[in-house]
Amino acid sequence: MEEEKVNPMDLNGDGKVTFGEKVQYYAGKAGEKVEEGVKKVYEGVKEDAKDALEDAKVLAAKAKEKGKEVYDKAADKAKDVYAEAKEKGAEVVDKAKAKIDELKEKKA
Repeated sequence: MEEEKVNPMDLNGDGKVTFGEKVQYYAGKAGEKVEEGVKKVYEGVKEDAKDALEDAKVLAAKAKEKGKEVYDKAADKAKDVYAEAKEKGAEVVDKAKAKIDELKEKKA
């Protein structure tokens, strides 16, 4: 038995292909192509997102390292300022004591 060739555009299987069936058939094919294109774009975007994530991880590590350097420098500077303030404070206290002693001697 020979198989009849079926036209894929004959959507209702009546053996006739109408203009409406052609439009529906080509719209379906266009939809398939759009879907394929969207999948390709999605895969590309997915790969780009992976690359961006890796880049972000590298930049975050660099920023963390740089932040630690800045923190360490600021901490060192704060220690220097504290030491200087402590030294100047001691000088002020010593001068005040000396002045108090001087005034006490004058009263005596």
